Amino acid sequence: MKFENQVAVIAACGSQVGAASALQHLKEGAKVAFYYEDDVRLELFKDLTEEEKSRLLTIRIQDYKDVEELKKAAETVLEKFRTCDIVVTAITTDVRESGYSMSEEEYDRVMKTITNGALYTIQPLMPAMKEKKYGRIVLISSVAGRTVLPGVAPVFAAANAAIGGMARNIGCTMGTSFITGNSVCVGPLEDGSYKTGAKVEPAGIEPGHELGRLKDVAGAIEYFTSPLASWLTGETLDLNGGYYMV
Repeated sequence: MKFENQVAVIAACGSQVGAASALQHLKEGAKVAFYYEDDVRLELFKDLTEEEKSRLLTIRIQDYKDVEELKKAAETVLEKFRTCDIVVTAITTDVRESGYSMSEEEYDRVMKTITNGALYTIQPLMPAMKEKKYGRIVLISSVAGRTVLPGVAPVFAAANAAIGGMARNIGCTMGTSFITGNSVCVGPLEDGSYKTGAKVEPAGIEPGHELGRLKDVAGAIEYFTSPLASWLTGETLDLNGGYYMV
């Protein structure tokens, strides 16, 4: 199996992308610590075998803005699994106020959920990866952080652009520890997540595939976390069926 004897920490919020990736890594032999904010994230695990369940640790996160809560989650992971090889952050949130009339409280909620959630999921696990001189880090972001789309809240665009920058920084600074950092930038998905709010026509490259499928994203993440991607770092994969092309 591709990830046998490896430990993957996968953080999910606001979509089923993280759960789909966690399931993929479980099926390929990994021990998985799954962070989630809502019980709906656990629905994809209902058909696990007993052996797969034995490799899954679930940790509910009440608030992805809370740095101390994420540090405690990492302590729980390392206490159980003793190490970490892979970190995936798939953290998004809805935007409840519009445009430039947004309150400071709403700005902080959106920005910190997305950026704090990613950074402070990764940060307390980084020493374990540096110690073993191996790591795969993948951050999921929205196409709204890559291009200008009418109707997208500025804070959502800014937060997702920051995720791409964070991945590039990891790729630049962690290479001497053989840790890679990459991001997967997704368009709107069929589970209703990563909606941009923009008035654009659906894209897609085959009939009935105008919105992204969870398995599309999970497959891309799997490549980035696999041994095949050992020389790939600091990159952003645009996975959006043609919504945006460089």
